[in-house]
Amino acid sequence: MNPCVSIDISKGKSYYQGFASLNEPMTKATPIGHDRDGYEELTATGDELKRRYGDVVYVFEATGIYHRSLQNHLESQNERYVILNPLEAAKVRKSKLRSTKTDAKDCASIALAYYTLSSPDHDRKTARYETLQTMNRHYGHLVQVLRLEKVRFRNLLDIVFPKWDEAYPDPYTGVSLAVLKQYPHPEKLRSPKEETIARRLEKTTVHRHETSLNEARKAKRYAEQAASGCAEDACEVALLSESIARIEEESQMIASRLNDMTVLVRNDPFYDQLRSVPGIGDVLAVRLIAELGDPNRFQSKRQLVAYAGIDPIVYQSGKRTGEHLPITKKGNKTLRTLLYLAVTSNIRSRKANPILDFYNKKRQQASPMAYRAAVIACANKLLRILFSMNRSGEKFHF
Repeated sequence: MNPCVSIDISKGKSYYQGFASLNEPMTKATPIGHDRDGYEELTATGDELKRRYGDVVYVFEATGIYHRSLQNHLESQNERYVILNPLEAAKVRKSKLRSTKTDAKDCASIALAYYTLSSPDHDRKTARYETLQTMNRHYGHLVQVLRLEKVRFRNLLDIVFPKWDEAYPDPYTGVSLAVLKQYPHPEKLRSPKEETIARRLEKTTVHRHETSLNEARKAKRYAEQAASGCAEDACEVALLSESIARIEEESQMIASRLNDMTVLVRNDPFYDQLRSVPGIGDVLAVRLIAELGDPNRFQSKRQLVAYAGIDPIVYQSGKRTGEHLPITKKGNKTLRTLLYLAVTSNIRSRKANPILDFYNKKRQQASPMAYRAAVIACANKLLRILFSMNRSGEKFHF
């Protein structure tokens, strides 16, 4: 194994220690700040190891966000580095009879994990997938923000425009929002003529005059019977207009982020393979690639299932068989959510395929599985199918 510089990363500050081999530390654990001076001190230790032994690898655990600054510095210097799985590193540390954890001793534990696990260097080719995952997490955040804003919008709508959803079952359509923006209170809808409303709808929507006129008549009929819960100058009217503007802004941001993600994956063969699976559309295919990353980095189906955290816990002792226990959940939470969506969409489609057949089998067996347990079992099967599809290059077979 190569000499290494092990780094215990925390927020704003880290400890580093150089090792010539497993039991041969070259320096003491030393603190550095996450700045230019700190990183120069770190790479100076690495350069000394290079001078003595010809090569060096920087080793640290994945921390979510705190290691990104160091990772970017090492890449800019074309240094070799290994990012350890924190769960695997912790398992090595806890394997000692007396497990002691301090910032200084963590450097030795990280070095021990590196030499014990024989982890490969971080693949620079995964940068595209890291970018995709960051974009997907932001996409998910935007969707959450939009969902909360829609709840606020509906509350205000029921005050200012009661029973609006009877005229427009989906109040987020272009016509509905265009009318609400132009006429933020039912009283303002009563005075203009239908032709006037129709002309304004033509300018603000994609509809032609005849359709716009029909929509104007519908809005006028509503206004004639509407009994608003507030006056025209009430604060709820202004808040409703603000909410509409935010919904449109968030929707545009979501569409833009999705388009950026699609550009990165549309030439990936795995993208077309995913879309061949019933229940997985364009959006879900893009998001699954963002969370799966490069499937070729997994050596087996079990590794992929474990990465998603949907492998079952096995606890067998004596007469206890260890069966029918919960899943570990030690994996990618976002990926589990997307797989759950893919399976439920597949089931709802009712299109005959292996996933639906497997679901029906689990629900109709002698001891039927609960709905969620059956869905998770199907998610496990789906991941195994995706692994095989990626290896074979074939699309989903019905």
